[in-house]
Amino acid sequence: MPEEIKLIQPAPVVRDEYGMFEHPDLPDFNEGDGEKCKAWIAQQGLQVAKVSLETDAPDEIADRYFEAGEPHCGFWEPGKPDGDGWFCLAIHDTDDGPACWWGRRVVMP
Repeated sequence: MPEEIKLIQPAPVVRDEYGMFEHPDLPDFNEGDGEKCKAWIAQQGLQVAKVSLETDAPDEIADRYFEAGEPHCGFWEPGKPDGDGWFCLAIHDTDDGPACWWGRRVVMP
């Protein structure tokens, strides 16, 4: 009997002291786990979209983050992609500054 897939569901976004968040049911992917991550997204039937503070936030918010020199983005509320059903998977720092990963179910596995 095949193992039942536990589908990730929307969860409350509780950000840490730096404004970061990771969905409690998101697997712990490491840098370089791109293929593993893509396979999980496909298995979950998710569409994923990335929104970055640099391009999403108003200039004063982006400037506040990039000029402060501190890894804190709690004052940024990431914009949701167009359409229904999006929920936050993670808000984390990248080489280009904070990014928010949104997901929504497009197909049932």
